[in-house]
Amino acid sequence: MSLFEPTGLPEWKWPRMPLYNGFTHEERVRGWQLIHHFIASGWLAKPERCSISGSTENLQMHCEDYYSPWSPYPISRQIHMTLHRRFREPDAWKRIVERYAVTGEEWFYVLAMEPIDLAATLRAQYGAQIADVFRRAPFPGTTLPLFSGASTARHDPNAKGGSVGK
Repeated sequence: MSLFEPTGLPEWKWPRMPLYNGFTHEERVRGWQLIHHFIASGWLAKPERCSISGSTENLQMHCEDYYSPWSPYPISRQIHMTLHRRFREPDAWKRIVERYAVTGEEWFYVLAMEPIDLAATLRAQYGAQIADVFRRAPFPGTTLPLFSGASTARHDPNAKGGSVGK
């Protein structure tokens, strides 16, 4: 499948990333590129506060679903690194969740503690074309081509129907 690639995307300059939720390095980089392109273009607000701790320092954006990266979670770098290490170092992640969760329904509270393959689940449900995030991205002035039943909602592998609202 050839991918449509918009121009002016930021270049990834860091080492290769491992799989996360079944998403490859290339898929994760495409999501990162879109997020930063959208922020630079003013189409996505620059993060102001960590969605977990409320911190305003060293903010990054986190995606669970790199096939819909246009609604990421703002998150502090320290918490972001701990989140990605949660499978190898679960106690550190559990301490963060215990400290900041209030209702038990927060997006970070419901994250799986075992690796999942969300990418394969989404490809099986919507077809391989879901991976073409550049073609599906909601650029201003375009209509987002969704697949039958697909949405830009957050995906929770434990929820019935596979997703929960933003």
